[in-house]
Amino acid sequence: MHAILDGVRDLLVGFATDVGLVRDRNEDAYFAASRCYAVADGMGGHKAGEVASKIAIEVVASEYGERGSAAFDIANCIGKANHRVIQASRNRDELEGMGTTLTVVTLCEGVLKVGHVGDSRAYLIRADSIVQLTDDHSVVGELLRSGLLTPEEAECHPGRHAITRALGFSENLDIDIGERQLMPGDAVLLCTDGLHDIVSDDEIARTVGMSNDPDKACMGLVKLARARGGHDNITVVIVRIEESDVPSSSLLVPEPLDASGASDSGGRSP
Repeated sequence: MHAILDGVRDLLVGFATDVGLVRDRNEDAYFAASRCYAVADGMGGHKAGEVASKIAIEVVASEYGERGSAAFDIANCIGKANHRVIQASRNRDELEGMGTTLTVVTLCEGVLKVGHVGDSRAYLIRADSIVQLTDDHSVVGELLRSGLLTPEEAECHPGRHAITRALGFSENLDIDIGERQLMPGDAVLLCTDGLHDIVSDDEIARTVGMSNDPDKACMGLVKLARARGGHDNITVVIVRIEESDVPSSSLLVPEPLDASGASDSGGRSP
């Protein structure tokens, strides 16, 4: 679909979510508004994961709807979502221990802002280059960043799905916050681990680059993940920048926000 921002048609947005081939339920959730996008991947027994991700996305939708892009505070929003998930788990025994990842991005005046907890991901794709803007808050992610694992070892590590940070775990939640300048032609992609766990970054970039239609690219990525076994729920959101007020001096090749990945600064939930 097209997004109309300030009277200019300058974004193309696509999204898809799929239960996959193994799970009984889809515990992923997503949000796509004109300048705010989010994905969440719930976890927990019974239907708890589905509830957790839904709560997180409902908070994003409510906060963004009330405040708009100018006043929207990603870190504060994620903190509120974390509190809501914890309160819900305390109030209902069947929801005890539930949690969810949450990755939120906003676009304003050519700047992409990213807030993130968990192992869902945000990517920036520019021309033939792709860069992961978020760190995976997982056992394997920590080992990779510390140099104790190689990427090849990480692919088969038994702890690759063990999360070290998520909404619902603690009221004192560390939230990664970063931002990036955008250019016309850029694509921002959010996804849950049902995609990036079995489809490589290069394959993601190639699939996005093959089509100017984000919906078609999203469906292509879902089909690719299902062809690889579809062992988890699969959710992907793609935002393609068609027109922008970005200065012409912006970088031509995307680089990580800093040496550690997405975070220019850290936040803590209120």
